[in-house]
Amino acid sequence: MPQSEVLALLPESIRLHSISTREIVLPEPAALQAIDYFEEEGLLILGWEGWIKTEDGRVGHGTAPQGTASLEALSVGEAAHICRTSIPNHAQAWRREFPNTTDALHFCLTVRTTRVGKQVK
Repeated sequence: MPQSEVLALLPESIRLHSISTREIVLPEPAALQAIDYFEEEGLLILGWEGWIKTEDGRVGHGTAPQGTASLEALSVGEAAHICRTSIPNHAQAWRREFPNTTDALHFCLTVRTTRVGKQVK
């Protein structure tokens, strides 16, 4: 299942905040809600990386935090916990480093598309 289909699994109230239609790329509050959702659904978050949306609408990595290494070897709960704590920490550090930016920080979540023993529907 492509990540765009994983994006479609999210409740509309979260999904509408994504700045990509192909990947889960959300501002911090929505990213944290998505983490909670994926944990409740038993889906493993494999990692996250920072994305920037500029004032004129361009999207890319730019000055965004690099994110996590692969969380594949962790449990669903452990991976969610790491993301839930590291995203706010990195967001806070980014805001301190770029206090006058007009860029908006977002977080791209990559999620395993299978549960143990079955495909996500």
